Amino acid sequence: MNGKRIGATYPKRAKGLVKNGRAEYASDCEKCTIRMLDTHKPTVDVTEVNNMGKVIDFDPRDFKADKSCENNVIAKYFVTDKDGENVIAYSIGNWNWDWTQICCDKKLEKNTDYVFRFVIVGGYCNTCNETSRFEIVPMPDGSLTDEAYEDRYTYDLAQNRYKPVLCKKTDEGMLRLFEIPFSTFDCEDFRFVFIAMHAVATLYAPKGISAYADLEDTNFDQLRDEINSKNSEDNSANVVMDFTGAHVTRSTVTDLLTMARFGKSENVCIDFTGAVIEDDKPDDIQADADDTGSDDIAVELMDVADN
Repeated sequence: MNGKRIGATYPKRAKGLVKNGRAEYASDCEKCTIRMLDTHKPTVDVTEVNNMGKVIDFDPRDFKADKSCENNVIAKYFVTDKDGENVIAYSIGNWNWDWTQICCDKKLEKNTDYVFRFVIVGGYCNTCNETSRFEIVPMPDGSLTDEAYEDRYTYDLAQNRYKPVLCKKTDEGMLRLFEIPFSTFDCEDFRFVFIAMHAVATLYAPKGISAYADLEDTNFDQLRDEINSKNSEDNSANVVMDFTGAHVTRSTVTDLLTMARFGKSENVCIDFTGAVIEDDKPDDIQADADDTGSDDIAVELMDVADN
C-alpha cells in the first residue's frame, strides 16, 4: 500500500484479494507478494492484514437481549459522538446484581482466522467486584448445546484482565478498544455474547485506531488514583456527626459548633434528632448511669459521598 509493506496474510487470502480485484501480484515471477490497489478501496484495513484474518466490527443492531436471563438491564439509543456523528450506543448492566447478557449469532467461514472489534466505555466499578465479559461460543450443530457452551472462548474485560488495544479518557469515562482474535476451525455457526453485572457498560461500533488519537491515554492505575483522590476530597468536604437520641451537654454542643465553624470541611451536618441536651454539671458531681443511660457520647463520622 503506497509502496510500503503493511504486513502478511495467508496465501489463500492473498488469492482472494487478487481474484476480487482488490489487489494484484507485485510481479509475474514473484507471486508471493501482492500490491493493494488504490482504485478499489479494500474492505480490510491494516489491522486485518496484520492479524491475518477477517474483521468483524461490533454492530449494536445485530445484538439482542438473551432471553435466558430474567433480569436483563439494557438500553439502546442514539448519541452524537465527539466527531458530530450520530451513532448507536448499547448500554448493558446496572450497579445492582442483575446479570445481563446480550447475544448475536453469525455464520462464518470454516478454518478461517477472524478478529472481533468493539469499543466499551465503563464496564468497571470502584469496588472491583464487577462482572464484565465477552464470550465467543462455537456451535457445531447450529444450536447452543451444553457441549458447545463448554467449548466457548471467554475474555475477562473487568479491570483490564484482558488487555485492550488502546485505553483512552473521555467525558463518559474510560474508553477501551478491543480486538479479539479467534479461529473458526471446522465450525461455521458462532454466538457472540456480552455479559455485565454490578457495572454499567456502554458498547459502540469501533472506528479506526487513528480516530481516537486525540484522546488522552489512561489506564486502570490512573483511574484508581483519580477516584481515590476525589473520594479524599469528598471526605473532607462532607462530614456528618450523628447525635440521634444521645445525651449531650450544652458545652459539648458549643464545642461542636465551634469546630464546624472553624474546621476545614465545607459541608458539615450535625444531627441532634431526639437528642437530650443537658446543663453542665459541677466537676465533683458525676452523672449516674441509670439516669443518663450512658456515660459516653458516641460520635460517628460518616462519609456521605456516594461509594
